[in-house]
Amino acid sequence: MKKIIFAVMMAAILATAGLATAQDWGKGHGMGMGYGSHSGGARSAGSGLWKALNLTPEQIEKMKALRESFLKEKIPLRNELMLKRLELRGLWMQTNPDEAKILAKQKEINALRAQFGEKVTKNRLEMRKILSPEQEAKLINLRARLWRGHGRGCGSGPGPGYGRGMGYGPRW
Repeated sequence: MKKIIFAVMMAAILATAGLATAQDWGKGHGMGMGYGSHSGGARSAGSGLWKALNLTPEQIEKMKALRESFLKEKIPLRNELMLKRLELRGLWMQTNPDEAKILAKQKEINALRAQFGEKVTKNRLEMRKILSPEQEAKLINLRARLWRGHGRGCGSGPGPGYGRGMGYGPRW
């Protein structure tokens, strides 16, 4: 009976996972440079950072193309990560949890997280290549201002935090 319930839960989650990861969760970090799994802000030419950097129409198109390809790459990874987390939860819910299986599953999850982190980093580096030296200097200055004295608190800075979960300081 437990296996049937577990299988139904897995099927329902996988059926809706693509929709959940593609959903716009708000402004996110507002940086649009691939911050984490829910990097927002780079959705349009009107984004705060894009305006601040004065991107050209060609740069905007390149940024949009990079963002789209990143989103297509991340959805399968996020789905697999979600599945592995469910499997780990199932292992923990057993009356006598198997330590070896739990540790092996945790290693799989850690490997997927590392793979996801690499994709995020590569995406950010590719986006920076699109910027002119002046725009890159401005980006560095904006990032320094964003993080200086504004720890990762819920809604720190002016107004509430944006996006899912904890806020990441002030937005422009």
